[in-house]
Amino acid sequence: MLTIIVNGIALSAISFRLVEYGLTPNRLAVLAGNLLIMTHLLIVTRRLFLVVNRKQSVEDVERAIAVFLPVYALWTLVVVFGFPLFFGFR
Repeated sequence: MLTIIVNGIALSAISFRLVEYGLTPNRLAVLAGNLLIMTHLLIVTRRLFLVVNRKQSVEDVERAIAVFLPVYALWTLVVVFGFPLFFGFR
């Protein structure tokens, strides 16, 4: 739960910088990455609460963690190969 709060603080700081100083490739990459992390944290936290309440098994938590790995890989590919094209190699 603390991790979600810390990530929320990071998202607010990134959003402030984005509004205040404008869009850059780094800010966009960090913002989207943190949004992905926040989404993943919320999904895993929900599954963990369901495990504690004995409504789901630990395997469901493991599955929630594993299913998100391709999402991170896809975002990495977008940043590595798409950003240079989108932002003109700046």
